[in-house]
Amino acid sequence: MEIEMWKDIPGYEGEYQASTLGRIKSLERTAPSKNRYTGKPFLRTVPERILKPGRFCKTGHVSVILRRGTNGRPVHQLILKTFIGEAPQGMEVLHKNGDPTDNRLSNLHYGTRTENILDVYRQGGRWRKLSIEDVEAIRFGLLCGIAGIELARMYEVSQQVISSIKHRRTFAWLK
Repeated sequence: MEIEMWKDIPGYEGEYQASTLGRIKSLERTAPSKNRYTGKPFLRTVPERILKPGRFCKTGHVSVILRRGTNGRPVHQLILKTFIGEAPQGMEVLHKNGDPTDNRLSNLHYGTRTENILDVYRQGGRWRKLSIEDVEAIRFGLLCGIAGIELARMYEVSQQVISSIKHRRTFAWLK
């Protein structure tokens, strides 16, 4: 069983904390506000609470909103930034088990975009519309003389995608 440790999120010290179990909480604090009827400013007490993450994108990553009126921040990026530090140049956050909602520190690490894509394929997922099997079948179809336009229709992709696969501009790493 993992022990949950909390630490201030860089840039949000005293406001928000991240946990090693992948949770984000808002700390109790006073914040300036305005009376909605009179417009007079006052200080309100914001209670401590665990934030409920929302869906970030179609890939399943989750985000939380830190400070009212701002965009959502991906939870996996906040966790690693808090406990490990900023991402090195050219690196991004990877999930070891492939589950984009599992944001425990033990499941996250920095890696390259290529490593991230290869991890998704190794775990049986799809990075884009086409799977490894689809790309292999497209290459085989091209070898057998099937026209690129026909393959594009079959796989519901553009002719440019087929051309990029044919000339190894995409999926070049796939032998």
